[in-house]
Amino acid sequence: MDARQARDVAREWVAVNLDQWPGLRAAHLVGGLTTMPDDAPFPSHKDVDVHLVFDEDSPALLPAGPFPPILEVSAGGLAIEAGLKSVAEYRSAAAVLANPEIAYHLTVDSLLHDPSGLLRDLRDEVVRDYPRRRWVHARIDHERAGLADALALRPMVAAAWGASGEALILGYSATFVAAALNVATLAPPRMGGRMLVHLREVLAAQDRLDLHEEMLAVQGVQYVTPALVERTLGEAAETFDLAVAVRRTPHPFQHKLHRHLRPYFVESARGMLRDGFHREAMAWVVAFAVGTTDVVLADGPEEVKPELARRRATLLGELGLVDDADRTAAFARAERLYDRAFALAREMVDRHPGTID
Repeated sequence: MDARQARDVAREWVAVNLDQWPGLRAAHLVGGLTTMPDDAPFPSHKDVDVHLVFDEDSPALLPAGPFPPILEVSAGGLAIEAGLKSVAEYRSAAAVLANPEIAYHLTVDSLLHDPSGLLRDLRDEVVRDYPRRRWVHARIDHERAGLADALALRPMVAAAWGASGEALILGYSATFVAAALNVATLAPPRMGGRMLVHLREVLAAQDRLDLHEEMLAVQGVQYVTPALVERTLGEAAETFDLAVAVRRTPHPFQHKLHRHLRPYFVESARGMLRDGFHREAMAWVVAFAVGTTDVVLADGPEEVKPELARRRATLLGELGLVDDADRTAAFARAERLYDRAFALAREMVDRHPGTID
C-alpha cells in the first residue's frame, strides 16, 4: 500500500461510520502520513492517525473510563488511531496555530471530512501564519504545558501501578520534549515507535547529540545491549498477547492493547534493531513490557503472575528504576534535561531560516 491508498482507506473509514458519530463536524489526518508523498510506501504495521472533531456537547467526547477517548480500529488492512476532539479546539486560526497537534496538519492536504467548511475556512490564515515566530513559540509552550501535566500524573500513577507506572510516565514525558524540538524546525511533532530515532536526527543537526545520550540515560537505556532488547521484546510480545485477552481493569496504556496493534509494537522495534538503534528500540519496548505486565498482574491467571512479576522487577533493575530513590533521581535528572532541551528549542526557533516575524 502506498500513502495515497492509506489516505483513501482513512477517508472511506470515516465515510462508512458517519451514522455512528452524531455531532461529527470534521475529520482530518495527523501524524506521519501527512508528510508522505502519494507514491511513498506505507508500511503495513504503521498506524494512521486521525482527528475526529465533534460538537462540544457530543456524547462521543464523554470518556468511557478514566482516560481520554481514543478509537483504535483495524480498517482496510490498516490500524487507525482516532483522537476525539472538541470543535472548541478549532474555534479560530489562533487556537489552531498555538496547538502543535493540529497546526501543521492544516497546512497540508489532510482533510477527510469537512461538510461545513470548518477546516477549509481556517486554512488560509493557518498556512500564512504557521511560520511566524510568535506561533512557533506558542506551540513550544503548548508542549511545555503538556509536559507539566504529564509529570503531575506521577503520584496518581505511582499509587495505582507502582514502579512500572512511574516508568511509563518517565517514558511518556519524553514525548513532549521530542515534539518541542520537532516543532522548533517548523515540522509537526513526530511520535510513535521511532520517536527517539527522530529526536536523534534533530539533535544531530544541532550538533547536540550530548542531549540525546542524556535522554537515553534518563530512560535507563543508554547501556543496554541488543541481546537484552531482543529478549525483552520476545517476552513483551508474549505478555502483550495475554494482556489483550484478559484485560478488564482500566489502564493508562489500554488504548494500545488491541490484537491488530501487535505488529505496530513488534515490527517497529525490530525495524530499529535492524537499523542499529537498539537503545531507542528498548525505550519503545519498555512501555509495552511494563504496561502489559501491569494488565496481566491485575487480570490474568494466577499461575503466570510470579514469573511476570520477577521479569518486571528484573527489567526495572536493568533500567535503574527498581528503587524509589532511583526513580526520584531519574525524574530529577529528567527535569534538568528537559529544561535544557526546551531552551534549545527556543534558540532553534530564533535561528531557523524559515521562521518569520
